[in-house]
Amino acid sequence: MLGPYRATNWERKSSLVARMGDAMTADAPSPVGAGTRIRRRGKALEQAIFDAVIEQLAHVGYAGLTMDSVAATAHTGKATIYRRWSNKAELVVDALDNTLPSPDELPEGDSVREDLIELMREKATVLNSPVGRAVQSLLAEIDRDRPFMGIVIDRVVAPRQDVFWRILERGAERGEVREGSISPLVVGIGPAMMVQRFLSDPSPVPDELLVSVVDDLILPLIRP
Repeated sequence: MLGPYRATNWERKSSLVARMGDAMTADAPSPVGAGTRIRRRGKALEQAIFDAVIEQLAHVGYAGLTMDSVAATAHTGKATIYRRWSNKAELVVDALDNTLPSPDELPEGDSVREDLIELMREKATVLNSPVGRAVQSLLAEIDRDRPFMGIVIDRVVAPRQDVFWRILERGAERGEVREGSISPLVVGIGPAMMVQRFLSDPSPVPDELLVSVVDDLILPLIRP
């Protein structure tokens, strides 16, 4: 049996979801007026710009996002943004890569099952947050802007899907995964089920679904 729910690494380390949720649902006006610029530098400025990109994606989608709207939301100048990014595609990809859980960190559970469930929970936390609305807006661009989506897949999606592969390979080294059972099909089951549920039902992804995907779909294909 899986133990009590444990917060994922991303939930413990990131406050972006809470900050953006408050900002996007609050009724009170922002204390900073429209057009007012805030003096920030380095990482603080970069993070404000990335937060603004995610907020704009959630509200108006990729097609409606402009460098002007990002600058206004981040309370900075458009020239400041253009000094770092030459176009909005580069900016959006960097914002997503910065905002989503890092692909460099693997769960540290006691079994491949626990690792897979923690990773699924991490992804559900993203989809259940304002960041999920930003991701949903990008899915609409799959047919409209294939070159851009190709960059998103290469820079953002593929490295994070590779985490599933690395978890299974580590499980194979520990004798928990059958030799030769790891394949792109098996690795893609979890992400595919999450996206399908996300697109078909706007309500939060339930934890029971995540556990079922691991127990009923993935593990039977890889057990020794």
